[in-house]
Amino acid sequence: MYVSFASAGSGFDDLTTMIYKVIPMMMQVDMFKNYIQRLTEIVGVDESKKIIGSALVILSAGTNDFTKNFYDLPVRKLQYNISGYQDFIQDRLQSFIKEIYELGCRNIVVAGLPPIGCLPIQETISSQLPLTRICLEDQNSDSISYNQKLSKLLGNLPSQLHGSTILYADIYTPLIDMVNNPHKYGFEHTNTGCCGTGLAEVAPLCNALTPTCEDSSKYLFWDSVHPTEAAYKFMTELFLKQFL
Repeated sequence: MYVSFASAGSGFDDLTTMIYKVIPMMMQVDMFKNYIQRLTEIVGVDESKKIIGSALVILSAGTNDFTKNFYDLPVRKLQYNISGYQDFIQDRLQSFIKEIYELGCRNIVVAGLPPIGCLPIQETISSQLPLTRICLEDQNSDSISYNQKLSKLLGNLPSQLHGSTILYADIYTPLIDMVNNPHKYGFEHTNTGCCGTGLAEVAPLCNALTPTCEDSSKYLFWDSVHPTEAAYKFMTELFLKQFL
């Protein structure tokens, strides 16, 4: 059984959800509480606790916080340097983990940041005429330092949250390898998406009216932000080997 409370465009920073007008992360916790109540009504208290306690919870957020609030619409730069904003986001993440732990979750996987500077939309926003499309090394470096902090944070949490297993999912390494060695994975295009021009389209801009590439398996990205099914397949196989 799979249950998702995800809201596209959300993040740990409430400012992110205001920009995208999506469901805040803490409201997703409220939705989870409602789910637990409904589950308890169906299977009873003991079985409900067993289901929640043995479930695998996957948290994947943070990219939108940095792209919108720090790089593209740099509102948070007025308050934080990059290290300070990383700490702010991870404080929110830690609070989120502790909240769902109190609700009974014990097995949690947290994804780090991707190489943000290699997302097609970030390359497009930073490009100058004539159009140059290369990864932004400063944003990638920020992702690396964030992930290093995150890995350390998650490694320390189980000692505070008795009986928990909290794992760090490194999505940066496989994605940057796909960017640098595309033919190893069968990709021919790594800096444009399959949808539309591949330069700026994202989410609802990819629809039935938008032309797409003939073979998405040759593309690393589906739109200008999200990887293709082929890319996710490679990452899933890697994580299954790593965690299981």
